[in-house]
Amino acid sequence: MLTPAFEISQDDSFLNIIIKAKFAKVADTEMYIDGDEFKFYSKPYYLRLNLPGRIVEDGRETANYDINTGYFNIRIPKENPGENFDGLDMLTKLLAPKGKTSAAQPLIQVVGETSCVDDGEEEEFDWQIEQEQNQEIQDTVISDVKYGFANLRSGVFKTLMDELSGAVDIPDPDNTGHSKRRKQRIEDEREHFDEAHYLADLYDDAIIQQILEYQPTWNEQYKQLKSKEKQNTEKQSVYCVDESIVPFSEEEKEQMIKLPKKEYLSMDQETHSIVYFGLVDIIFAYIYNHRSTEGDNTVESAWTICKLSSTLSWFDSFSSLYDVIVSCYTRIVCYPLYRHWHLAEVIHDDTIKIFKLGKRKLLSCLLEIHKLLSKDDTKYLLNDLYITDYTVWIQSASHDKIESLANALKQVKITKSDLGLELDELEHAATLVEAEENTTEDIVQGMENITIHQYGYPGVMHMESSKENCNVDQSAVGASDGGLLEHIAQMSLLEQDTCSDDSETDDSDTSLSEESSNYSNSDAECSVGHSDGEKTDLQSTV
Repeated sequence: MLTPAFEISQDDSFLNIIIKAKFAKVADTEMYIDGDEFKFYSKPYYLRLNLPGRIVEDGRETANYDINTGYFNIRIPKENPGENFDGLDMLTKLLAPKGKTSAAQPLIQVVGETSCVDDGEEEEFDWQIEQEQNQEIQDTVISDVKYGFANLRSGVFKTLMDELSGAVDIPDPDNTGHSKRRKQRIEDEREHFDEAHYLADLYDDAIIQQILEYQPTWNEQYKQLKSKEKQNTEKQSVYCVDESIVPFSEEEKEQMIKLPKKEYLSMDQETHSIVYFGLVDIIFAYIYNHRSTEGDNTVESAWTICKLSSTLSWFDSFSSLYDVIVSCYTRIVCYPLYRHWHLAEVIHDDTIKIFKLGKRKLLSCLLEIHKLLSKDDTKYLLNDLYITDYTVWIQSASHDKIESLANALKQVKITKSDLGLELDELEHAATLVEAEENTTEDIVQGMENITIHQYGYPGVMHMESSKENCNVDQSAVGASDGGLLEHIAQMSLLEQDTCSDDSETDDSDTSLSEESSNYSNSDAECSVGHSDGEKTDLQSTV
């Protein structure tokens, strides 16, 4: 049987279902309506939907088929007119069966109506609380080492090690406990931090500034969200606000239909926080790739996302939101092409916006990540371990918890000292070096003018090549000091006359006294003005 493509919309009284079944055998079409369940069969198509609200068969239902388009248009009355059916575009969730076990993930199963699908009714969760894990037990019981979504997988690498050798950074996942993974990850970050690369991006940042100015799609979507929030007179959930702001493309809808149909066992508080913190880590890495490529993915995009996410590259799991953000900032300044602190801060703001836009936007991001990893030779396996489950789980995640996590992200403030890479000291040292280089450059440029400091009489003399000109700048000295400067200027001019004489001196090693003697034999004279306005004929003699 084929699952047809479909769309669902609603008004106050009816549910509207459009089913795309171009090759359907219309004469044998059957439909079944019972409470929150709808079934459609028209060979070779079969569709079963578990709806978020109840529908009723009371004679008002209609169905027609457009032979030109191959579309079935079905209208079904709501049992309670005016009720809003939430999540009608979360197609994977609608297709999920009840009371079945997932064959693809035997460790994750549906538990019927008691499943923890939406925990929005729970009390406000403290995202800042530090949750200590028993690392001693976790690291000694090696056979129970867990990873993957909600730490539900183990033993995968024992049979797939060769195939996965390039997919992750952790050397031996099945024999490395959580605390050891964390320690190895931090050591690897310290080893790969390149001071020269960081400083180069800090001072030569033309391309990075262009990346910072890039306007991703979620900026406009976030503006629309804030505008709608101002228009609403009563509080609504994130999903109700952004339903029309973040539409799904046809390709995304097809992806959702192909995802496995399953729900998840209820999680304890520790696992619950690990899943949400891992989502923040993955979305942070996704945003870096999107910004650095300006929305145009490259062959390196899958590598970039996995490398920047500690969850995907080291199977790390976090117990506090602060640890997540520190890890995200650290990996941005250690691994990718552009390693800039302000870029990390902008990505932090982007992450807040995406979580504010709710699970529709989060699902759209996860679907794009899933598509990128599926095309990579080794990293596609991370879809099986993490991303596929995230795309299914997010469709049933709590609206309120996502919004509360977005608010918590606003409260997390990271400084450069938090990374432990001595960035402040490095930048300070670079500033001193730059200042020293600028000073040296100023001195070299200043040498274009001749500065004379002799006998405590400072002055600057500008001498032109023509022997007829003799200009003395005495602005830095008093009138009484002019005599010394005039004497120096006269000596310089007489030297120029001697050098330009047609006759040459046979003895090249003439002493200073002999040169002075030559000057005395010349007829050159120079009239120099004094402070009292008089002129004196000065002959150069020694």
